[in-house]
Amino acid sequence: MVLRLHQLLGILFLTILGVTAFTTSAYADDAIVNVDTLNVREGPGTHYDRIGQVHRSESYHIVDEKQNWVKIQWNTRTAWVAKWLVQVKQSEMIKSDYNYLRIRTEPNTNSKILSHLMKGDQAKVVSQKGDWLKINRNGLNGWVHGDYTSTISQNTSEQSQPTHASYSGTVIVDVPVLNVRNSGSLSGKVIDQVHSGDELRYLEKQNDWYQVKLSDGDTGWIAGWLTKKADSQTGSTSQYVVLNYDGTNLRSGPSTSYSILDRAHKGDRFRVLAKEGSWYKIQNGSDTAYVAGWIVTPSNGSSTPAKGKLSNKIIILDAGHGGRDSGAIGARGSYEKHITLDTAFRVKAYLKAAGAKVIMTRSNDTYVSLFGRTSLSNSSNADVFISLHYNSFPPSPSARGLNTFYAESGDRSLAANLQRGLVRATGLRDRGAKQSDYHVIRNNNKPAVLLELGFLSNTKEEQLVKTSSYQNQVAEGIVNGLNNYFK
Repeated sequence: MVLRLHQLLGILFLTILGVTAFTTSAYADDAIVNVDTLNVREGPGTHYDRIGQVHRSESYHIVDEKQNWVKIQWNTRTAWVAKWLVQVKQSEMIKSDYNYLRIRTEPNTNSKILSHLMKGDQAKVVSQKGDWLKINRNGLNGWVHGDYTSTISQNTSEQSQPTHASYSGTVIVDVPVLNVRNSGSLSGKVIDQVHSGDELRYLEKQNDWYQVKLSDGDTGWIAGWLTKKADSQTGSTSQYVVLNYDGTNLRSGPSTSYSILDRAHKGDRFRVLAKEGSWYKIQNGSDTAYVAGWIVTPSNGSSTPAKGKLSNKIIILDAGHGGRDSGAIGARGSYEKHITLDTAFRVKAYLKAAGAKVIMTRSNDTYVSLFGRTSLSNSSNADVFISLHYNSFPPSPSARGLNTFYAESGDRSLAANLQRGLVRATGLRDRGAKQSDYHVIRNNNKPAVLLELGFLSNTKEEQLVKTSSYQNQVAEGIVNGLNNYFK
């Protein structure tokens, strides 16, 4: 009886151990921020107080999910962000190749056995140490040896249509300025403002108030008697759409199963050619593409700058750094390699809209050698090579402004025109066009410049250069500078 009692107590101890010391949330996925700035809130909804912000490309561990919000591990606490503004990176899944594969408390064969996996049983990989995998299986965390498992292929989920955001229609602001409130009444707190002509999709209508989707992804309420309904057939009176998120995929067909043709960013505007289901067929430079209707906002007005001297010009855009080379690290932790790539995509969209053809030395977070960048340029028939960078000088955190560098005296005109265009478009301090011997311009047989588009070591400038509005200004400045150069 005593022995049986000890056995029962031992089993009870292991059970308690399994659900306390080795149990964490069943969510082993990560949330990767998909917009420039994302509000972090105390609870799963826009009516909860904002307690901070996170930024594009940052990754946070998901610990819970409710409706269409995810709870993340943020700093030393947990908080909530909108799921439709993040990319959920699924954890690696493994399956056991054998029966009775032991799940242990530690990554070694001397530790206690918590449970077993039978052949074919699946589990999420939480972390790895050597050949051992820490897994989560039905709430139980433990370690298994990787030699006795196989990886199950999984894809990273894309931005998907919010499950709760079934849009009922579109309204157009019919007054010069309209307050957006956190509840459907005049006593609601004003959280934003929209302006005459703005088209807003609404989720629901209560009394004479509309719950609408804002450009930053949040929702709010507007007074219905100060709006007018958009055309019921198209859901919009406009012929254009504006992208709501950075890094939006443009596809070859009206579904996420079609291949990705290009990437565009928040604020980019495209002419609508047709609508197929929930997807828009758009004009993308000289090509066409499709974009999901739930990640755009219909808009009026001209879609792109008029084509000028850049028609059929070939421009190489070199997003500085990448992969293992992070470049400068900002005062608040921004990586230069991420911002240069964002800027390159933004500039690409503007150049294509102006009629240019664009070649990019990299289109994702990969390492490309300096030799590889110049070799691409030297073997091409490009008209201009532009390398995009952001500056840093930590000993002087007040340093700020723009530089354009050239290596050959024949490129002085190109550098001067781009510097002038950038300063006029952005308003940043003019640090001048200067001669230098950076590898990518020194070893380039094409007209080549290297742009330093602001200081990441300057806290204010670091925050500024990450914004969509600033990068639009950079793109505009480059287009204007090139137009003057080619005159």
